[in-house]
Amino acid sequence: MQVKFELRSPGPRAALAGLQEHEEQHSLLATLIWIFIGLGVFLRLFHYFDNRSLWIDEVYLSTSLIKMSFWELTNPSLEYQQKAPLGFLWLVKSCVVLFGKQEMALRLIPLIAGVASLFVFLPVARYFLKPLGAVVAVGIMALTPVLVYHSVEIKQYSTEMFASVLSLYLYTRYHGRFDTKSLLLWGVGGALILWLSYSAIFFLAGIAMAVSLHYLLKREWQAMFLSIIPFTFWLLSFGLSYYLFISRQADAEWLVVWFRERHGFPPLNASVGAFLGWLFQSLYRMMIYPLGVLWNAEVFNEIGNAAIKFFLKMAVVMFLFWGIGYAAIFRRNRMDFLVLLIPFVLTLIGTVLQKYPFYDRLLVFLAPIPILLLAHGCQKVTAYLPAKVGTLRYVLPAILLFWPFYSSARQMLDTNLFGEYKKSYYKEGILYMHEHMQEGDVVLLYWNARPFFEFYNASYDLNINGKQLSDVRLISENAEDYLNRLRPEYQDAIGKKRVWFVYDPWLVLEIGDYDHRPAWYLVDDVQGGRLLHKDFTTIGKEIDSFLREDIEVRLYDLSGQEQKPQH
Repeated sequence: MQVKFELRSPGPRAALAGLQEHEEQHSLLATLIWIFIGLGVFLRLFHYFDNRSLWIDEVYLSTSLIKMSFWELTNPSLEYQQKAPLGFLWLVKSCVVLFGKQEMALRLIPLIAGVASLFVFLPVARYFLKPLGAVVAVGIMALTPVLVYHSVEIKQYSTEMFASVLSLYLYTRYHGRFDTKSLLLWGVGGALILWLSYSAIFFLAGIAMAVSLHYLLKREWQAMFLSIIPFTFWLLSFGLSYYLFISRQADAEWLVVWFRERHGFPPLNASVGAFLGWLFQSLYRMMIYPLGVLWNAEVFNEIGNAAIKFFLKMAVVMFLFWGIGYAAIFRRNRMDFLVLLIPFVLTLIGTVLQKYPFYDRLLVFLAPIPILLLAHGCQKVTAYLPAKVGTLRYVLPAILLFWPFYSSARQMLDTNLFGEYKKSYYKEGILYMHEHMQEGDVVLLYWNARPFFEFYNASYDLNINGKQLSDVRLISENAEDYLNRLRPEYQDAIGKKRVWFVYDPWLVLEIGDYDHRPAWYLVDDVQGGRLLHKDFTTIGKEIDSFLREDIEVRLYDLSGQEQKPQH
């Protein structure tokens, strides 16, 4: 018997060694979690204090925030047809009142939301995942460049993701607890979240449906009816917000068309096959933006073979982890499964109904769900690997974390890469002009320069007197007609020794414009102010310039020509 016992069970020393090894591994994983959270906070603070220029979408929303009062922000018609939850607008406006009209004050609330998301996501990850999975999930949340970017962008997307994380946290803390205090805290907490985030309705409605459906199928009537108490708070809060604000915001058909042309909506009247193809492509794009886990190297993007590209970007691994994550949670806890499924389904229903685009930054609020699923799948596959694989099993978590870590490190070392196409130099261009202006200078503003010029002129108190040229694209028949309509507006500048011209060379759409209209305008040497630049160089000569991707500030000497009479 003694021999058999020793063969089947380790002795005290072996058991103690195994326990010690387990504790050391657990301690290492806990340390890694806090390292990732520390890195996430550092990255957000680094880019916040880098204090880059606002890009055009930020300018559109910030214009209302620096010009309007708290009461005026309750008006559904913000400048440039912008929309944002009232709670978010008032919090940012409070920062503007306290700290001024410049970028860091405007971005403070998104920063706080981005940093808070990391800390609140930790208990959520620990609820849904084992230690290794929690490390991976927190690592993705902390390091993904897109999520870092939105934490320092003056738009509501960081706050919306925080609302999603907070919704999941309230679920993990209060579902299954039916004392009065817990029901009230869950109800009031969810009700307040809906004033910070429009998209939170997908999460909270999904959680309410998941919990109710679970108790209904289990026939746990008391639990179901008690759970309805906090859900009623949410419904009343959303109803009030919808009645006072959301319903008063007009639907913009041009915006629906804009998103449809960028595949934010499925094709109209799509067959089942076409819809599934669109869905697959959308989930693939989602792993690039906002999740940032695909190995999206430029060298891979240049490969012509789609299958090879798909494999090299680790898309097979990511989809496998995502699917295994859902399957594993389904087997473990059906309520948790529904909580992580229904918000996704509700978002897709909104997309099919052409009410909510499944696109880019509008999916940031959903990011916590696929992050948890990817981490769960990774954790599950890693656990199934045989013991003889040893430390090689941790290659799988490394695959998930490699691209977020690499990309964030690269963008920190070269801040010109941060935000990618959203990287802007409006501030630098306007300040360059201000620093080099002389008395008597003339400033001409192209139609697409008005938003960012007016914002920076006001927020930095520059007091530059610029002349705004009209936007006559839609009433002009061709480039020649367009130029003839604009020439009388800058006729007074001809003959002047110093004339500044400000424009965005790539911004070809005004708010409310439809793509590809007018067709004659969308030519390289015409669009974005380039036609006027050519005209000025034929009249005089360029003597100074500030040239970046999204702003060109050019100084001309037009004194060599006599003024021409207006026609």
